[in-house]
Amino acid sequence: MSRERRLLGIWGVAVFGLAVKALATGLLPAPAGATVVPVAIDINRASVAELTVLPGIGRTRAEAIVLHRVRHGPFSDLEGLIGVDGCGEGTVEQLRGFAVVAPDAVGCAAVRPRGR
Repeated sequence: MSRERRLLGIWGVAVFGLAVKALATGLLPAPAGATVVPVAIDINRASVAELTVLPGIGRTRAEAIVLHRVRHGPFSDLEGLIGVDGCGEGTVEQLRGFAVVAPDAVGCAAVRPRGR
């Protein structure tokens, strides 16, 4: 084996190792000072797509929530979801912390939950 082939092989292994390291740790570093802000979905303003990100809410339940909201008006609290087809007390408990009824958030489905 010639010297050039050995150097090429070593170079290839080094490049492969660096590529694996870069992909394993992420190609871009995290922005300095980046913070995660928890938000909750306002069930009075959320679309079907936004509601489906909530735990226990699939497309059918999300459509039922929006339909109930259209027919009966906005929810006054989370317990109002009990009147929606397919939603019960278990669903409401599962949504606590993820869904809110925020009458003061105009035009925005994602709001900061109170107390955070």
